Amino acid sequence: MFNVILQGKDTNTTNKEEFIIAHDPKQAAAQMNEDKKEEILQHFDSFKNYLGNQVQKGEKLGLGEEALSKGAKRVADYLAEHEEPRNREQKVLNEMWTVANKEEREHMAHVLVKLTDQTN
Repeated sequence: MFNVILQGKDTNTTNKEEFIIAHDPKQAAAQMNEDKKEEILQHFDSFKNYLGNQVQKGEKLGLGEEALSKGAKRVADYLAEHEEPRNREQKVLNEMWTVANKEEREHMAHVLVKLTDQTN
């Protein structure tokens, strides 16, 4: 669901399905096993843990907070448009994302990266 396409990086040695930064989240979601996607999205803690792992991997590749946040924003845009919230926490995030303007969404993406980074 959250493939990475790192421009300017050698992705031959990188497992692309392991990162949150998504160039095309819709395509990435289509390639992910439905059971795996459901496992990640069903419970908020598993969602945070998965995202936290991906943030850590992105950091190890040298991605900074801005790049991680831009990727988180693309993923959040995809989730808000294509996935139904599966729990209370996702419902709240979805409602906040829906009413937020562009700048507020950018701030929320930064906060989401910090939240998930602290999870692991």
